[in-house]
Amino acid sequence: MRFPHYDIFFIPVLISLLITPLVIKFARRVGALDQPNERKVHRYPIPRLGGIAIYISFCLSLIVSLNLHPTLHAFRQMDPHGVVMLLISVTLVLALGIWDDLRPLSPGRKLIGQCLAATIVYLAGFRISVVTQPLSSDLFNLGILDFPVTLLWIVGVTNAFNLIDGLDGLASGVACIVSLTIFTISFLKGDLATATMALVLSGSVLGFLRYNFNKARIFLGDSGSLFLGFTLAILSIQSSTKGSAAFSLIVPLLALGLPVMDTLLSMTRRFLRSIFSGEGKSETAMKKMLSMFLPDRGHIHHQLVARGMSHRTVVLLLYLVSCTFGLCALAISMSNDFTASSIMIAIGIATFIGVRQLQYREMAVLRNGSLLPLYERPLMYSTSFQGILDLAFIVCSFCIAFMLAGETEMFFRVDMPFARTLALVSVIQMAVISLSGLHRVTFRQIAMGDLLKVAKTCAAAAIISWVGVALSPQSWHSYNTNVIILDFYLLLTLVLGSRISFHILNYLSRVEKQNGGRHVLIYGAHTKGLAIIQTILNDDHVHLKPVGFLDEDPKLEGKGLNGYPIFGGHWKLPRLLRKMNIDEIILADDSVHPEILQRMVDATRGRGIIIRTFKVSLEDIREEEDATAPFQEEFAFIKTRTPPLRP
Repeated sequence: MRFPHYDIFFIPVLISLLITPLVIKFARRVGALDQPNERKVHRYPIPRLGGIAIYISFCLSLIVSLNLHPTLHAFRQMDPHGVVMLLISVTLVLALGIWDDLRPLSPGRKLIGQCLAATIVYLAGFRISVVTQPLSSDLFNLGILDFPVTLLWIVGVTNAFNLIDGLDGLASGVACIVSLTIFTISFLKGDLATATMALVLSGSVLGFLRYNFNKARIFLGDSGSLFLGFTLAILSIQSSTKGSAAFSLIVPLLALGLPVMDTLLSMTRRFLRSIFSGEGKSETAMKKMLSMFLPDRGHIHHQLVARGMSHRTVVLLLYLVSCTFGLCALAISMSNDFTASSIMIAIGIATFIGVRQLQYREMAVLRNGSLLPLYERPLMYSTSFQGILDLAFIVCSFCIAFMLAGETEMFFRVDMPFARTLALVSVIQMAVISLSGLHRVTFRQIAMGDLLKVAKTCAAAAIISWVGVALSPQSWHSYNTNVIILDFYLLLTLVLGSRISFHILNYLSRVEKQNGGRHVLIYGAHTKGLAIIQTILNDDHVHLKPVGFLDEDPKLEGKGLNGYPIFGGHWKLPRLLRKMNIDEIILADDSVHPEILQRMVDATRGRGIIIRTFKVSLEDIREEEDATAPFQEEFAFIKTRTPPLRP
């Protein structure tokens, strides 16, 4: 296959280099200046309307390439009516952006304009008709859903580029990378028309980037970001529908990975913040949903800048991320099903790790304590609610057990024998759970005896349900031993997980909050030492941060207790004091050998380290005294039992 002529790329670069300075002067003359504010990183007004320069370069280059290389040009292979509608839609989006650059438009009006332009594109024949099924490379025909999916894709990508336009050269550089990715994929598929348009667009953006990179002389503005996003959305649709469609929409989704990921992250963050942060509790559900679209300084580039990176470093780093996404999209488009699936799994893992490194507190719903208030609601103490929850667990565990046991075909048929078996198992297991009194176990207060009760109840439910199915003449007798075992483990996991969920979330949130406080080393890695950890984690008034344990048992050295390391015996204390910041040492009990205690005192001498003991005692209540007084004194007694030993 013949490679497109290089002038198709260099002509738009040259035109853009020549036209952009004129657009800068024009923007200053008409007052299209981007004023600095608390959300923006620049400190003085910068001209915008950069979309005009890219649009002019793009259109002029297409006209020139039409005359130089007519066989490669997209317009030669398209219906004239479709060409006109495409040009109208692109121009409409540009005009919408110019209007917003000159006189800000409301988000609602911009969205309506974008939807109108996307509808025109759909009528012109640019549409998403099939998507790849998640579990295979088979295609699913959208049918009448192709219009809303196409509309969502075009409008979503358009706004995604608008959102990442927060640093000099970021959006334009990413657009250039995406354009080159689409060009490469389209060219390898034999779609020279789409490849030509993508190459022209990349050249137009590259020439503009000369004036847009840090420190920028002109910004894209809404005219540029909306135009680029809209055009790339159309080209990505074309590249996904031409040639092999084994991974329809997945490839362009990866090619546009950075702006799409930033948009999804931003919307998720804002939604979680409106739901769990406690801000705006009086707002309606609709206002909370709309808060996903409100601007903030939490985008990926903002987060990286806040961590101390320079603007140029952040932009170059995100260029590298965008290139990585593009290479993955290219690899998937040229690989078989297994290789493509492996690449997507690797991308998913890398994305998860990358998002965690950004340290979005709103996203850490398991660690930030946002879910804990749910356990204070009366519904969580309702026996009926727990019964409904357990019934859902029974159904889910049984169905998943059949699928894992290799009965997938029978499961998806949902024939009457399977339905009767599912109903019978649900009734039997629900009866066993109800008779065991498991619903009386609360989420917030649960002990080891309750956990053992859950395990015994789930085992009894699985066995008794199997007996019931075996004795029933109308049930499905393929209910074999593998299903029983899998059903038991799944049911135990779900029921036990729901019962201990509060304690897991509470533990994670307590550990997360321990950024401050005095560093504490605990002597005694046993039951009482664990009690000290629980006291520290569960009491907001104790401003201590455990760092680990000391214990004389040599078998425990190098192991852990409740997530904290056991360093060894007291002889390790001098080395630990040199390596770690330790403010206090708490003795799990006062039965420490005097010689060991003296050695610890000698090791901490002159370091200002406090040594304390932890005790819990029981005292009789005298009849003539107030019944509540001893309990109040005992609580204070536990906190201040032994005066600190200062070396």
